[in-house]
Amino acid sequence: MFRNTMATAKPHKVLAAGDVAKLLGVSYQYIDKLAQEGKLPFQQTSSGRIFLEEDVMAFKRKRDQKAKRDPRIKLRRRAKQG
Repeated sequence: MFRNTMATAKPHKVLAAGDVAKLLGVSYQYIDKLAQEGKLPFQQTSSGRIFLEEDVMAFKRKRDQKAKRDPRIKLRRRAKQG
């Protein structure tokens, strides 16, 4: 008679700091710095920090958008291409 109307929630994908570093193309130490500064959300566990993939991807999108607007980065890209 009644349907179950609860939407099934998609489980969050969790990444370790090393995985985040590889995904963003930066060092593990830089990920640690971003986490300490509060720029990259994380959850502390007994085995270290874990990051939600959706938070990491949002950070990456924001960083990429900022890089597109920065003329210094465009100059670096042109220098590498030529």
